[in-house]
Amino acid sequence: MTRLILPCLMAAGMAEAVPSLDPTVYGKPLAYQKVEGVGPCIAAEVVGDRLYAIGRGKLYVLDIARPEQPRLLGSLAGLGTTRQLVVRDSLAYITARQDGLWVVDVADPAKPALVSHYDSVEMATGIWLSGDVGFIATRCYGVEIIDVSDPRHIRHVSTLKTGEAQSCWTRDGLLYIGDWAPRKLLIADVRNPRQPVFVGEAPLDGYGDGGCLRGSICYASTGHHSRAASKAEAEGHGHGLDLYDVADPTQPRLLGRVKFPPLYCIFNDMWSARVAGHYCFAADTYNGVFVVDVADPSQPAIVAHAQFPPAPVADGRVFPDSVGGIALAQDVIYAAGNATGLYVVSAPGLASPVVPEPDRAPVLPPSPAQPETVPGFATYQTDGQVRAVALQDDVAWVACGAAGLHAVRLGKALEPLVVHQNGHDFCYVSCLGNRLFTAEGAGGMGIYDIGPDHRLAERARLDIPHQGVRQVVVPAPGQFALVHCGGPVAYVVDLRDIDHPRIALKDSQVGLFYGDQLVDHLFADRYLVAFWQRSGPAWYDISGEKSVLVGNTPDTSLYSWTDGACALGESLLVVKRGQYHLLEPNEQRNTSELPGYSVAGIHLEGRPSTDGKTLVCTSRHKRTVTILDTADPTQPKLKRQFDLAGHPGACAFWQGRILIPAGYQGLLVEQD
Repeated sequence: MTRLILPCLMAAGMAEAVPSLDPTVYGKPLAYQKVEGVGPCIAAEVVGDRLYAIGRGKLYVLDIARPEQPRLLGSLAGLGTTRQLVVRDSLAYITARQDGLWVVDVADPAKPALVSHYDSVEMATGIWLSGDVGFIATRCYGVEIIDVSDPRHIRHVSTLKTGEAQSCWTRDGLLYIGDWAPRKLLIADVRNPRQPVFVGEAPLDGYGDGGCLRGSICYASTGHHSRAASKAEAEGHGHGLDLYDVADPTQPRLLGRVKFPPLYCIFNDMWSARVAGHYCFAADTYNGVFVVDVADPSQPAIVAHAQFPPAPVADGRVFPDSVGGIALAQDVIYAAGNATGLYVVSAPGLASPVVPEPDRAPVLPPSPAQPETVPGFATYQTDGQVRAVALQDDVAWVACGAAGLHAVRLGKALEPLVVHQNGHDFCYVSCLGNRLFTAEGAGGMGIYDIGPDHRLAERARLDIPHQGVRQVVVPAPGQFALVHCGGPVAYVVDLRDIDHPRIALKDSQVGLFYGDQLVDHLFADRYLVAFWQRSGPAWYDISGEKSVLVGNTPDTSLYSWTDGACALGESLLVVKRGQYHLLEPNEQRNTSELPGYSVAGIHLEGRPSTDGKTLVCTSRHKRTVTILDTADPTQPKLKRQFDLAGHPGACAFWQGRILIPAGYQGLLVEQD
């Protein structure tokens, strides 16, 4: 069996020839040609005589009246970190990871037009539609269920928590999810989309991702590592296709399995499957595309394959270009090459258009008359997702996503003062004196002066090309900001000329930013801090002529995206392994060697916030809140722990009361 785990193949600017796959194992190699005028792609979809492809923030619409010769009709750019798409009723629904969900009108293929944008609870990765209900796979936050009855005003319905959902598909009110690292196929009853419940699951012999249904059979595409007992036998051996009979969704029954070449590369880790006729077509990233004969589900057999031109990956190695997704037409496969573009793969006698099966769509019950409340808290409800809150005396500035930036006076009642809207999503807000700093997604970073009537005057704006700004913090005295865009990049922004903000430092590390991972404090008058998903606290020194990364606080084990950090006086409080540690500025001792503090029976997790006496840990993905008395930080005591319907972020404190931005549940304000 060919093992496709290659060393670095860059030498004198040339890539070493990639070994071809053994046709006696992986079927005949299929010929292909590149589609002109289309750049790097990550997904494709066929509807009638139209082919839709997305990649690197761009949607392409092509005519396929002659399937083997796609002809570009139109395109639309500016769609963020595009990932998957579905097209229905001349509307393209496009997920874009940290940039949420875009809806594009493709009725005029020469002029695709943006219809709306939806602020997903986390990284919008997978997408599926059934009637008026949409399903967004948001990775570690599970599957977000949305109301798409009005595509111009999509609404949040509920969230179904999973291990890690990258893709999902549904039929007749049952939702199927490729649960990534847990290596499972999950099945949920979503006939009442407001109260989804799991009804079944099955083990996959590889990391879960995409798949599809045909009749009573579920085809689940897998990758990375198998379930083998030893690391040597498991690593890279998870690539393949598992076939399950789901006639009884509570007890899926394995029918057959076929394996693709062993491979492990952490980049572009996605797998998908489509069925037409008695063939299943599987996209397996760097392995390429496989055609599997599934006429006998108990004995699936690979009959053909295609691999694409070599391209370097982020760590310098060179593989055949990764296939992000596929679509089918008569006698051809359309393959989305992540680095090199869109391909037409000749598959005569094999490929045919996917014929949709009947679907009894879920019916949305009426919305609850009153939003879910939390005892001891008042709720400020908006149409958007409350992601962040910042205080200016007794006024809370609330970042409410597409619903704008709200000013709310705090007191015995919550008094709305003004709403600022400019067409962008307000993802985060920081306040310093009479000035606001906002993260506005595709709108970049905004800087506003606050007027006496709480009206805002835009002072300046910083756009970061091809990226949407998700969080910005501006610690006193306000000369520098720290920004992230949801991906693996952080920026230090020089604000000393407030009218002309500029990027002073760009830092890339391993892992993505999940939630509010920037710390709003300047330590020792020189260090800004970002909490990285895997490498933990990074210390940025802004005291010199140039801003520099001086290092990350080390640890014997990886940090976790589920945790975070905040300032406690001049110490950095870091949550890790169920407890918290107090770090000195630019701490270079190993965190595992420092004292850890916790409460017996409580596993601390989430993003911490503190006013010096109370510590609040909000777990955005688990939707939990833990409140500790930390008057003596070495002897914390549990005050309260509760669950939320929404996804909470970093908290604020006003007159000893806690303010929790709780996503689509609203802003929660603790009462006396």
